[in-house]
Amino acid sequence: MKKSLALLALASALPLAAQSFEVSALYTWNKPKAGTFSGGGSNYDFTPDTWKAAGLRFGYTFAKVGITEFQGTATYQFKNTQDYTWKFDGVTQPFPPGISVTESYQYWGIGAAASWEFPVRVTAGLDYRSEKLGFESDGVFGAPNTSTTYGRLWLRGNIGYDFKNSSPVTPFVAAEFAFPLTSSSPDYNQLAFDNNWESLNKGVAPKSSYGINVGVRF
Repeated sequence: MKKSLALLALASALPLAAQSFEVSALYTWNKPKAGTFSGGGSNYDFTPDTWKAAGLRFGYTFAKVGITEFQGTATYQFKNTQDYTWKFDGVTQPFPPGISVTESYQYWGIGAAASWEFPVRVTAGLDYRSEKLGFESDGVFGAPNTSTTYGRLWLRGNIGYDFKNSSPVTPFVAAEFAFPLTSSSPDYNQLAFDNNWESLNKGVAPKSSYGINVGVRF
């Protein structure tokens, strides 16, 4: 009798555990903020091209209230490096032959989100992202190669579709978009007098991100 009751309790708990886990692959476009600053009577703009990178996300649904599901997530986006476009007083300037100026970007993040499943699944959440940006310049303008870690909160949203079937594994696809809650701008004095280019790293950090998320829930 006790064994039967235990099995019955376990069977009753299984629906609660079903579809609790999520694993997905991301491909995102991360739009940089314009690295514009002024000093010495001139205007400068060092802006990298849009970063395009793959990533991975792991999620766990820890509660469900009515049609609302609450999920914790962990995300890692792989490193991507892009060239800079340099403008001096509004005019695009080519770099000398053999000189490259690049900026790399990657991040890891943890977050929490709520989702609602209608004909499509709508998700809204908040992420903390530890973003790593790297400026490499081949010594142009005496700028050193720098690496900067930038911690910020991001708002994230997804609109997707779950491919329901009879198996315990549910594939899904979603469009994703996100925006940071804070940003900064390059400091001319740090760049020109302190030779500290970390402010440029933070100044060009992404102002938005959008992409595709494909994975499974089980």
